[in-house]
Amino acid sequence: MLRLLAVALLLGSLALAQFDPTKRWFTLRTEHFDIHYHAGLERVASEAAIYAEKAYALLKADFEEPPGRISLVLSDVGDTLNGFANPANNRVGIFTGQFRSSDLFNPRLSSWWETVIFHEIAHIFDLSQVRGPLKDRTRIFGQLPAQSAVKPFPFVEGTVLYLKHKKLGESRLNDATTRMMLRQMVISGRFPSLDEIRQAYSRSAWPPLGFLVYNYSAWLVQYLEVRFGEDAYRRFTEANAGMLAFKDFNQPFLKAFGVSLDQIYADFVRWLPGQFEGEIARIRAEGLTPVQKLSALGFFSEAPTDSANGLVYAHASPLRSGLRLVVNEKERELVNGPAQYPQWSPDGRYLLFTASRAASPYFVGSDLYQYDRLEGSVKRLTSGERVYYARYAPDGQSIFLAKNTPDGSTELARYFIELGRIQPLRSFPHQDGVVHSFAVAPDGNSLVLSLLRRGGFQDLYRYTLQTGALTPLTQDKNVEADPVFSPDGRYVIYSSDVNRVYNLYAYRLEDGAVFQVTNLLTGALQPTISHSKQHLIFTGYDEAGYNLYQVAYDPRTWKRIALEREPLPEFRPAEAAQGEAYNPFPYLRPLYWLPTAGIGVGGFGLSAVLGASFAASDPVGIHAYSVGAGFDSNFRGVYYNLAYQYAGLGFPLVLQAVGAGRDSAQGVGASFWSAQGGLDMQYVRTDLLEPALDPNQNTVTHAFSARIRVSDTTASDLFRLRSSLSLLGTAFVREGSPDWRYSVQGALGLQMRLPLEATHVIGLRLGGGFTTSPLAYDGFDLGALPLVAGGQPPLAVRGYAPGQLRGQQALVGSLEYRLPPWSLERGLGNWPVFFDDLSLAVFMDAGVAGSPLRLEQTRFSLGAELRLGLTLFYLAPGGSVALGGAQGLGEAGPRFYLSLLLPGL
Repeated sequence: MLRLLAVALLLGSLALAQFDPTKRWFTLRTEHFDIHYHAGLERVASEAAIYAEKAYALLKADFEEPPGRISLVLSDVGDTLNGFANPANNRVGIFTGQFRSSDLFNPRLSSWWETVIFHEIAHIFDLSQVRGPLKDRTRIFGQLPAQSAVKPFPFVEGTVLYLKHKKLGESRLNDATTRMMLRQMVISGRFPSLDEIRQAYSRSAWPPLGFLVYNYSAWLVQYLEVRFGEDAYRRFTEANAGMLAFKDFNQPFLKAFGVSLDQIYADFVRWLPGQFEGEIARIRAEGLTPVQKLSALGFFSEAPTDSANGLVYAHASPLRSGLRLVVNEKERELVNGPAQYPQWSPDGRYLLFTASRAASPYFVGSDLYQYDRLEGSVKRLTSGERVYYARYAPDGQSIFLAKNTPDGSTELARYFIELGRIQPLRSFPHQDGVVHSFAVAPDGNSLVLSLLRRGGFQDLYRYTLQTGALTPLTQDKNVEADPVFSPDGRYVIYSSDVNRVYNLYAYRLEDGAVFQVTNLLTGALQPTISHSKQHLIFTGYDEAGYNLYQVAYDPRTWKRIALEREPLPEFRPAEAAQGEAYNPFPYLRPLYWLPTAGIGVGGFGLSAVLGASFAASDPVGIHAYSVGAGFDSNFRGVYYNLAYQYAGLGFPLVLQAVGAGRDSAQGVGASFWSAQGGLDMQYVRTDLLEPALDPNQNTVTHAFSARIRVSDTTASDLFRLRSSLSLLGTAFVREGSPDWRYSVQGALGLQMRLPLEATHVIGLRLGGGFTTSPLAYDGFDLGALPLVAGGQPPLAVRGYAPGQLRGQQALVGSLEYRLPPWSLERGLGNWPVFFDDLSLAVFMDAGVAGSPLRLEQTRFSLGAELRLGLTLFYLAPGGSVALGGAQGLGEAGPRFYLSLLLPGL
């Protein structure tokens, strides 16, 4: 065991910090929270403290208070919207970005901070509950990760959305996007099965898993309280928090309500249509707008832009992503990758878009790109400018930009193409004016902005370039977005969710009159004017997801409506926090410990292991450590495993020591990140009994190694090619020997997805290695192991036993064809085990080892592998069990192997 560990002692070190540990961090303390923030977020920290304590007060009425203080970490991690909660260590993380938040979230609360902070603190409350005898029996372990944290996904994310709606009045449960998707389900009469929403897995059908476990599931949790009373979720929590995690999840429902989860879900599916039938009837009674469908790929087919050269839109799905061009009802991919919000240049040559890339392990940045139609090439226009939305000026000589700032605010700017320079136009500090989108007037003298103001008002504003004046056009709690000017400049056409239904509207600039342009059962978003100026093209919604539609551009058919203006609430920025310098050390006290026990069979016979482990890290992630120790009967003594990671230098530096009986290993390593891989370096000292070297005493070895990891993906429409390269070089010396020895091994992997709708994959693996050590002990063994965790080593030939192919030099190759997986998407009843899919692969392996190599001795094998994808405990996808067999050519019979892959191992 220790020899294997010594080879890769630190290459899989402790988890990487989630926040940039090199920044200057501070801490603001409140009654229940430690608010950690880096320089530049002082006002955000003050406001976060207010919303955190408000959430705490609201939630403690329904839950027992979480054990201990809660650390809330605020950080600018780039151009992404998110947060997270970890009940195991009382930790919440909040990312400051909030641009275009209404695309994903309900923006009607007072601010993004209230929305996301309540969400994550609700997780801490909900997932830390322990009740009854179980609470007393587990008290000895400290703040043990609660049994409540292991439950079906709807009762994790759906619960929090329902609680947010119940306590604050708004959440994704009642926003226009959720209602749009649910109306479509009711219209089609198709609802997901309980298996489809219960856990995380690699879902490839619409609706996406995120919608099912958040938005849709919030209605399921609401149904509990509609049916069983306002205290229903509290009763469910009382029952579930007193049970062990591994159980039939019907049990807590039977205990709380006398009805199984299966029956409750069946009743919910029958109840849900009644909540939308009246709304559907009202929309139909007003007369549906005739539209023409322009795309059929569904999923996320959005943001159309039209020119004489064709209609372009952004598409993202499990099969493909990029910008697509539609000409004469035929379409093809134009730009591959995560491109967003395209726009043709006025002359039709260039296509503008934004895209995000990882700039460091702690930061994702969005920038501006331009596709040249004539040259077929993409040029990056900005770097590190955090541009997330852009539109050409009418003359095509400049581009107007919306940019993010570190504290979650936004700015307007202008990019001059010939100069390659950016001119700031206007900032919107303190997140009071987050630019969602905008349109440029035909004369180029003004912009119309979709601007999210404090209090949950996302309205249209006119910004005049010459004076800098900002004039509100609309002012209500409807969510206005993605404006575009009419061809004659008289109207601004935009999407709005009046009555929580997205449709297109027109604002007449000369007198402020508002007109309803469409009336659709699902919704209309992101309008643009067709090149012919005869149609409005927009993003609509149907059973396949988002698709493009068009409607005739005819102002005579529009319906004038009256919208009452609502007053904006008074907003005063919070005072800047005066926090103390961040001290990570008080947070390194372990909150709990876990027993470890097991029985196994190894090279030393039957072994019994009994021990304990604990771990901790500070909230920012500067320091982390783990400790494990116990008794191992194989070694007639104790074993230990100690690891410490320091990330304050900007890269993880790891120290580790392991031992069992008389054997031990110590090491130090560091990892360096790059966008396409990384570099790992380490030194390891081992003191092991190696009978092949010396059967009487331990051998001490000093080894220095470096590993380079490189990966890349190229794609075109359905075709995808992933390549990976790994090189490991080691220099080692044994005490008592003056000679340094060296070894190098590497592997190149290619995985090609064929350009078909079904997922056919061809894989190629080439590898090899050599060592200067003359000892067989240091050579390569290409035999395949019968039982492996994760997968066979890169230098292995399936169909041959360990010891059959050995030498100081080795070459291997493998060719594999994997058939499209069979989607299972079935659980084991309501137990925390889920079968995702089943796939079959056939392969041919080849390899040779020797001292030196003799290629004529190359061995070949043919085989097949059946792999079952798994999700364990609802929230841990990506596991698998694989059973394979291979027949070595010339061998007496086939050899079989079993491979087990568990998330996190």
